[in-house]
Amino acid sequence: MSAARRADSGGRERTAPAPGGTADSTPVLELNNVEVIYEEVILVLRGMSLQVPDGSIVALLGSNGAGKSTTLKAIGGLLPSEHGEITDGTITFRGADITRTDA
Repeated sequence: MSAARRADSGGRERTAPAPGGTADSTPVLELNNVEVIYEEVILVLRGMSLQVPDGSIVALLGSNGAGKSTTLKAIGGLLPSEHGEITDGTITFRGADITRTDA
């Protein structure tokens, strides 16, 4: 199966995945078994794993208190250090570990 070329909305050419495949097998964003604790005792996320292929659109859905905002804060490095921390797992962006980067 071969990949097709197409232009995105900005006019940039991208490789579209072949049917049943992906343009690039390395995820652009990956969470692997991420755990977040607030106030040193409240387990907010446990075992959160996610892979986002390049060029994909993803929605994070869940009920109130399910951890959607916490997940996005962890990805963006926006967990307030006095309240929350990533205690286990890794977050990689384009292959680089961004789990514990300084802001």
